[in-house]
Amino acid sequence: MVNSRTGTYDSLEELARQVISLTGEDPNREGLKETPKRVAKTYKELLSGYEMDPSHEITMFDSNGFNELVSVTEIDFYSLCEHHMLPFFGKVHIGYVPDKKILGLSKFSRIVDIYSRRLQTQENLTKQIFDLLENKLSPKGLIVSIEARHLCVRMRGVKEKGSSTKTTIKNGILLKRRDFADQFFIDSHLKVIS
Repeated sequence: MVNSRTGTYDSLEELARQVISLTGEDPNREGLKETPKRVAKTYKELLSGYEMDPSHEITMFDSNGFNELVSVTEIDFYSLCEHHMLPFFGKVHIGYVPDKKILGLSKFSRIVDIYSRRLQTQENLTKQIFDLLENKLSPKGLIVSIEARHLCVRMRGVKEKGSSTKTTIKNGILLKRRDFADQFFIDSHLKVIS
């Protein structure tokens, strides 16, 4: 496995060198000599989520009868869009009403980090986080909401500077109990969705 990673790293470095050459630049120019190594190292880090299994991050505890809303909000993330390999970034907000188990609080950020370090769409990222938490925790209700800014929209194409994209999935008691849903949106500083 180490050899295949080294091979991948070397291939990324060579590919970066080729991209520099194809733009008409000299990859041996002083300012660019080390760039292929830096690019390879960067992509290895940005796409490291493929080497990790987020289900291994699940550490659950007894809820001790707690059955109110738990909100974990403002989780920063950075990802690469699978369409252009340009960054998108923002905040993930998660809320759930426990049934019998609660999740260790640091694990929410870890799960978000693993999934976001893959080529993604925002919609898929939202669903992956939601599905993992739903399958492992079986909560009475769950909501995952992501708000992000996409550089593929800002830097190319329409070059829209001010837009953001929001995705939300919810189920269970959060579909029925408006007070829980409203509290989640207040906790995460999002507008209430009717």
